[in-house]
Amino acid sequence: MTLKAIVTLAYGVWLIIAGTLRFAEAQSAAALGFGLAMGALAIAAAVLLFKDRRMFGYALAGLTLVFVVGFFATKTYKEGFDLRVAITLAASVLEAVVLFKPKGTPKESNA
Repeated sequence: MTLKAIVTLAYGVWLIIAGTLRFAEAQSAAALGFGLAMGALAIAAAVLLFKDRRMFGYALAGLTLVFVVGFFATKTYKEGFDLRVAITLAASVLEAVVLFKPKGTPKESNA
C-alpha cells in the first residue's frame, strides 16, 4: 500500500506545481485553482491510502484522475500539446497503472 500512497502523493504535488506553473506563465487563476484543487484531492487520497482506508483513497484518487485526464484530454484536443500537459497526462497514466494494478496472485508452494 505504501507505493500506491507515495505515487499518489507525488501525483498531487505535481498537479499543484503544474497549476502554479500555468498561473506564472499565463496569469490564469483558473489553472491555479484547478491545480490546487486536484492536487489537494490527490494528496487527501494519499493520506487515506497511508492510513489504510483503501476504498475511500481509491475512490478519491479515481475521481481526481477522471477530472484531470478529462480536462487535459479536452484541452489537448482544442489547444494542442505542451510539455506541462504531456507530463501531466503521463503522470496520470502512471498514477492509474500503479493505483489500480491488481495484486499479483500468490505463488504456489511446492509442499
